[in-house]
Amino acid sequence: MKPILLALLVSSFVIPHSSFAAVKLPSIFTDHMVLQRDKAVPVWGKAAPGEEVVVEFAGQKKTAKADAGGRWMVKFDPMPANAEPQVLKAGNVSVQDVLIGEVWLASGQSNMEWEMQMKSDSKADIPNTTHPNLRLIEVPKTTALTPQDDVPAKWECSAPESAATFSAVGYYFGLRLHEELKVPVGVIQSAWGGTRIEPWTSIEGFDAVPELKSFVADVRSKLPGSDAYRTTHEKHLAAVTQWQQAVKTALEKKQPVPAMPGQPQSLTAGAGTPTALYNAMIHPLVPFAMRGTIWYQGESNHTEGFVYTDKTKALLASWRSVFQQPELPFYFVQIAPWQYGTEEADILPQFWQAQRECLKIPHTGMAAISDIGEVGDIHPAKKKEVARRLSLWALSQTYGRSEIDPNGPLYASHAVEGAAIRVKFDHAASGLAARDGKPLTHFEIAGRDGLFQPADAKIDGDSVVLTSAKVPEPRRARFAWSKLAIPNLMDKDGLPATAFHTHWPVDPDLGDNFAKGCTWTSSDKNTYGWDTGLTDGSWASFNPNSYATGNSETFPKHVTIDLKQPRTLNLIVLGTPEIGSTKTVAVSVSTDGKTFREVGKHVFPLAKATRASITFPDTEAQHIRLTYLDHHAQQAGGFPNTFGFTTEVEAYRVR
Repeated sequence: MKPILLALLVSSFVIPHSSFAAVKLPSIFTDHMVLQRDKAVPVWGKAAPGEEVVVEFAGQKKTAKADAGGRWMVKFDPMPANAEPQVLKAGNVSVQDVLIGEVWLASGQSNMEWEMQMKSDSKADIPNTTHPNLRLIEVPKTTALTPQDDVPAKWECSAPESAATFSAVGYYFGLRLHEELKVPVGVIQSAWGGTRIEPWTSIEGFDAVPELKSFVADVRSKLPGSDAYRTTHEKHLAAVTQWQQAVKTALEKKQPVPAMPGQPQSLTAGAGTPTALYNAMIHPLVPFAMRGTIWYQGESNHTEGFVYTDKTKALLASWRSVFQQPELPFYFVQIAPWQYGTEEADILPQFWQAQRECLKIPHTGMAAISDIGEVGDIHPAKKKEVARRLSLWALSQTYGRSEIDPNGPLYASHAVEGAAIRVKFDHAASGLAARDGKPLTHFEIAGRDGLFQPADAKIDGDSVVLTSAKVPEPRRARFAWSKLAIPNLMDKDGLPATAFHTHWPVDPDLGDNFAKGCTWTSSDKNTYGWDTGLTDGSWASFNPNSYATGNSETFPKHVTIDLKQPRTLNLIVLGTPEIGSTKTVAVSVSTDGKTFREVGKHVFPLAKATRASITFPDTEAQHIRLTYLDHHAQQAGGFPNTFGFTTEVEAYRVR
């Protein structure tokens, strides 16, 4: 009995110290980690409520008291780079082999996730990946509808075993910085193949972009736990109560029973759900100190044009806010050419323009890779070169290497010179050249008719002069304006020129699109999440960038756009997606929203994305009405044929 009694006495002395055992650090703090140099470094975790937690590192000692929820945080003063392993202590928790250097987040979809072992060129480098001061951590794939505090992950030293399954772009980017800066580097991989940008963004990020107001309202109405979700379902409950009474009345009168109100949608935690990856794969890192982010994503959003620019603004507003870094660097990859099935060849170039527009967001940079794309493979192999081009942005803009210009040639302006068009480029100080020494490719010019012809292209300083015997009076030019284009124009540093179109998105011959961003009303409102996208500037085929009426069997049905003020119009452009059974659409205009005059109609084919131009003499109007007169008997895309689909409506006065 005495040994048992002794054990009980010993355990009674351990109990008062058990609060130390409650100290817990999130998984971003593990052995072999890297802390960001030259910035205040937050360290946080959980402990017993009210417990005083002492945190020590590199000669600094900080103290915090856990709040009622057990949360605590300290901030270490900025520290210089240090490659000597040190110990981080928090209560009775010790984190070993901690270095101080540069930390970067690598995020996006499959091209960022793509592992070193998945392509032959990067696979060949795996035996040479032992770099003790390059540290890697991969956030596992997981989703959540609410922000999470932790995710199971751990830091590892770069070695063949850890690098083989790590992001090739992330690894090569980190290695380049490590070699150039001569300091430890840590790379955090948080990526998931096939994902869109919306799941990586917080709800507050969407709130920060006015252009996404309707989108975020729709998300909130479907997000369990939100006030909007509660309101939506309370209205549904009231409607069901009314329906129950209507059913009783109908049965008593021996009349047909009305249809039950459709249940509102609810979001579930999936890889495609807005905010779900931010909640589960980004928020657990908050507020870890880091230098910047690299981003390789867009293939899953490539059909939505400039809406992507707004969504990138939301992503950055989200991340910069929670990491408390308003100037957090964000360097991204302009996605590569690829075939994308049978879709129109100009959809991808329009997305490239939207990505270029993101350069107007402060502290961003774009690595163009059109020259190393593979039209037969959406995952081009040369990830080392992709990473090198991203590193040029970091070295130039973040680390002050002013002698580096990370941009390839960018379209600046054009001028008609007789039978030629001169295109001038910015970022061409090193000179322009053909990558393969052959004539320049993928330049086209057109006259006022807009019919483009291949152009002879000659380099002249920082310009390219374009001519074509088939276009004696050129007016417009474009370059690499195809999803399959792999052009050969570059600067003499080897960086490729970026696609451009002199008359897109703004066509000087058309003028302003008066319908852009305008509101609408429908005689048969859609309640399935498709009352969206009619005037958002995107010709994408699916919501939230495409529009559909409700599915009432009653035809005709219509949608009416309010242009906000009277406009003089003579051209209305509209289109249908490859889904749905929309057939004949009549277009009418009105000054007062009551009396409409038809200006044209178009019969759309089944199962083919199509655009139609309705032209008419100058007419003053404030309202545009699309009337869906009928539908195809067959279905396309699995949608009932009673929906009326429209991808976009644009309104112009062509002078």
